[in-house]
Amino acid sequence: MSLTPAQVIVTDLHRRMTGVSATIRNLVHHQRREFNLKVWSSLPIDGFEHFTAFKLYKLIKQRPSDKPFHIFHVRRNIEMQWALFFKHVLRCPIRIVFTSAAIRRHSAWPRWLISKMDRVIATSDKAASFLVNASTVVHHGVDIQKFTAATSREDALQRLDLPFKYAIGQFGRVRPEKGVDYFVEAMIKLLPKYPDFGAVLVGKVTDRFKKFSDDLQAKVKAAKLEDRIIWLGEVSFDHIPTVYNAMSFVVAPSRYEGFGLTPLEAMATGAPVIAANTGAYAAMIEPGANGYIFPVDDTNMFQQHLETLMGNPESIRLMANDCQRRVKEQFSIQQEVKGISEVYHQLWDSEG
Repeated sequence: MSLTPAQVIVTDLHRRMTGVSATIRNLVHHQRREFNLKVWSSLPIDGFEHFTAFKLYKLIKQRPSDKPFHIFHVRRNIEMQWALFFKHVLRCPIRIVFTSAAIRRHSAWPRWLISKMDRVIATSDKAASFLVNASTVVHHGVDIQKFTAATSREDALQRLDLPFKYAIGQFGRVRPEKGVDYFVEAMIKLLPKYPDFGAVLVGKVTDRFKKFSDDLQAKVKAAKLEDRIIWLGEVSFDHIPTVYNAMSFVVAPSRYEGFGLTPLEAMATGAPVIAANTGAYAAMIEPGANGYIFPVDDTNMFQQHLETLMGNPESIRLMANDCQRRVKEQFSIQQEVKGISEVYHQLWDSEG
């Protein structure tokens, strides 16, 4: 039987659409331009074949014709386990690359799994500090062809039927970890003082956090701000840039974040960001130039930064160019693809 060219297998074995899933979907369409790439996923991905573990085994059981092995790129515990099963039990000619965004010490089982990886990528210097075997740091990136500045934020607001002059947005699942309560409570306090502003929350509410969301919406109703604090719910991936285009600035007051892509998406559209000092936010944001950083859980400083921008809308406009420059120079998806490709080639060359 003839040998096939080397495959890069990217896994996404989560049953829900997550931030990691969105990152993978961004990347693979760019990566396939360079590699013979397949995606083994729980959910279908447009443009990619959806296949079973058995079919994957048939794809990678032979040594490839042009490289010493296939590459298996994983991002979750279950994916590391599957990769090790293919490699050591089924004896498939693969090497495993793991990407970690966690900014906390891994528990014993993930640490053991990570120790068995052939290469480990960290998405930030902080994430790398929690890994004993990180081979390189590759930041996540944004597709700057997809996330672009609006021709007119006023028109973008009208298209979304948002009834205010300036919109402040928060993007991500509605849950305590994202600091949604910090944002809503700050808006209840500040919006009466700034009548031209409104708040927009974009993200899914899962059953687990429905009471959390309901309680916040009850507070908004009690404050009689239902027409100025708008809940858009989950928005499709393709429609997200349109929503960013309506935002004057964006907040990310998370209590914890691994990397955190939403500030980069916002900045790519020219929207400054106020973010808590978690994830890789401090590497993205230059205070005063394209946004502000505050200590996690410091709601007073968060509100101070909100008032700095709400009290001077012209300063928001002046930050737009620096936002886009920062993303283009340091956080584009093209740079992320290049960094990952270098890891793949180093691995192939080390055993070539």
